[in-house]
Amino acid sequence: MKDNKTIMEQIENILQEGVDVNFSGHKLKLNVGVNEDPNKKGIKVQFIPEPDDIIPPTERNDMAIDLEERLNQGLDKWELKVERDRNLKDKRVIGFFIYIEHLDRIIRKALGAVPSKEQGDESL
Repeated sequence: MKDNKTIMEQIENILQEGVDVNFSGHKLKLNVGVNEDPNKKGIKVQFIPEPDDIIPPTERNDMAIDLEERLNQGLDKWELKVERDRNLKDKRVIGFFIYIEHLDRIIRKALGAVPSKEQGDESL
């Protein structure tokens, strides 16, 4: 049990620290967590530039569009998608979220309550 606790602590530390990502010539810290806003329940995905990296708004918007496309392509196999979060306090952060409804659907699919893309809608 002690080994499991140590592993879990290490995983928590890694998630809290974030992961460094190089994108469009900028070093960003990727943070993934639970969105605390009750109106946007789900998972938050944030790309945080280094404190001294000032990204102009137009470039930040272009980066957000490219990141959204890449994230959606990668998440498509789970039928998940991100949406841009424009209501962040820190305007330097490029943020997205995955609504809790998408996760609910995955769980229901695992239980056979929702057809997959391959099955179509005829099983409903």
